[in-house]
Amino acid sequence: MTNYATGFCIVERSRGFEEACTWMQKQLKPETAGGEETNCFWSEIKTKALITMLNNGYEINEISATLGKTRQQIYAKRRLLARDGILDKPVPPSEIKNLRKGKFILLVEQGESDVRVIADEIGCSGTAVYSYAKETGYEIKSGRVMI
Repeated sequence: MTNYATGFCIVERSRGFEEACTWMQKQLKPETAGGEETNCFWSEIKTKALITMLNNGYEINEISATLGKTRQQIYAKRRLLARDGILDKPVPPSEIKNLRKGKFILLVEQGESDVRVIADEIGCSGTAVYSYAKETGYEIKSGRVMI
């Protein structure tokens, strides 16, 4: 930012504040996070990496750390790729919750009672298993679902 500040001051002294502001706007090209969906800030390599990581089931935070993009940028790019038919449309969180709750019930009916094992099987945290148990009328004591 120091180079921009120096340039701004030089332009401001020679042409005035309004011209310096115009100059600064030309220098800075902000990357939009989610409001304006665009491809111009995604390289072909990062786009392919994003597609691969989404298909392999990586979490958004892992993708963000790996690609150096914000979560909003990843969500925006995923929407663009889904709109173009390259990726499947993302499953809404409410539907994911319903699927996990169904898997929870199925595992409990099959005799599984360990909360950690159930959490690993359905792909969620132990805390979520406790909420699924509460919603479906099961009780958990000492990390085990009481049948």
